[in-house]
Amino acid sequence: MPRRQPETSAKAERDQLWDRMRALGCSIPQIAAEMARRFNLRPRVAWRQALGWPQWKVAQRYNTLHPGARLSNHRVSEYETWPHGGAPFSLRYLVRLAATYGHGCTAAQLVDADDLEQLTPEDRRLLTSPPTGSSPIAITPAPSDRTDSDRVVGYRGGRRVVRWDARGLPIREEVVVAAEESAQFHRWSAATNVDDAVLEQMTADVAELARREQIDPPAVMFSRLLGARDDVFALIAGRQSPRHATGLYKIAGQLCGLLSIVTFDLGHSHAAATHARTALHCVEMSGYTPLRVFIRKVQSDMAYWDGRYDEAAQLIESALPDATSGTSLLRLTSLQARIHAARRQPGEVRRALALAATAPTDPTPEEPGTFGFDTGSAAYCASEAHYALGGTDNLNAAVDWARIALDEFSAEAQPKAMYIAVARFDLALAHLGRGDLEAVGEHLAPVLRSTQAEYRTVPVIGRARSLNTLLAQRTDLASPTLAALRDDLAEFCTHPAPTPPGLEPETTP
Repeated sequence: MPRRQPETSAKAERDQLWDRMRALGCSIPQIAAEMARRFNLRPRVAWRQALGWPQWKVAQRYNTLHPGARLSNHRVSEYETWPHGGAPFSLRYLVRLAATYGHGCTAAQLVDADDLEQLTPEDRRLLTSPPTGSSPIAITPAPSDRTDSDRVVGYRGGRRVVRWDARGLPIREEVVVAAEESAQFHRWSAATNVDDAVLEQMTADVAELARREQIDPPAVMFSRLLGARDDVFALIAGRQSPRHATGLYKIAGQLCGLLSIVTFDLGHSHAAATHARTALHCVEMSGYTPLRVFIRKVQSDMAYWDGRYDEAAQLIESALPDATSGTSLLRLTSLQARIHAARRQPGEVRRALALAATAPTDPTPEEPGTFGFDTGSAAYCASEAHYALGGTDNLNAAVDWARIALDEFSAEAQPKAMYIAVARFDLALAHLGRGDLEAVGEHLAPVLRSTQAEYRTVPVIGRARSLNTLLAQRTDLASPTLAALRDDLAEFCTHPAPTPPGLEPETTP
């Protein structure tokens, strides 16, 4: 008998509703109201679902916004269940939760009739009876969970309503509450979740990730980078001094830049572009100019492999004024040569390669791993530029530069598998251009035999497919050797690097 098709899950239905309402321009409060109505959710759950937050994220945001709080996701669940189980919450918790949710949420919007029936008369009055003519209540929480000192602060027309005595002076209670609010602001503003030691450790971690990005498979790096990025995002959401905030934004920009590279290597160009744009935002927030050069290079690479050569060239040009330190000029001029070759501008290629030849090659301490640009990478950019121009002299130069790149990459203490594979494919392409089929086979054999599947990223597979296509077009070289090479390339391409579950590569550089 045929299997019964499973019904759409409740979560899927909520996600679909969320997508529809956001597409219609609905606000979070509107989505929360519709969630409550359609799925019979209680207010605290409806607001959380409207924000798309799991319980652990509520706890994380709550604790970040309210230093000293120790809310757990288990406690969030208990407070959402009460009074039909779980545990009772305090009025102070409701106020803080409303502040955590934002979007105009108030404590009164997070309770229903079942909650109100279980509250004390005083708490119920605070939630249901705002001062006449005022907007919805705001509550100044006391230091403990709930004490007799909890106060209602009234507002009228956007301004605070102060209570006076018969002499026209503010009553003592108003003076005390105002002072407590100032003290609370001081404590909140002075609180910090970052110090010099934290930044030093995170900077060292980013440097190590930048080095590993050149060595480890992209699928492995993706999860590491994502965890590190989430950590720095959570810290930025908390409180720290402007100096420390600047450091965090620099680190966030570096991590998003690395994520962009890894995501593109896995074949997801749209997601990679999103990471790059976020990285640029972090650059602006941190004011760290060298990182802007790096991100523009990443964006230019994506445009280049997508065939948008004019855009790729413009991105490099925009970054050149900032290329004043380390290997940044070597990086940009090397990439310029490759782009100008694709645009069929031999004069510009020669000019860019001449600049690259005089550019500094020593990375600064601020350029660990992939943040720097080594001479091996510059060599294979030169090889690709000469190959694209064609002609005997350029093909000979392409072979020479590709061999230099391969020698430099192979000589490193920790060989870069993806870089070596790219250099060997470039060398094989240059030899094919010269009609040397024996040399093509000589350089293909090692890369086809030794490049493990996890390193067969989109750029590597893209080169293998391009070479296979060119081999098919060389009828003048038809031979059993050529047929065997094509079979080997086809087999190589059937085992690409794994991608995140459910995602297929959307680009093939």
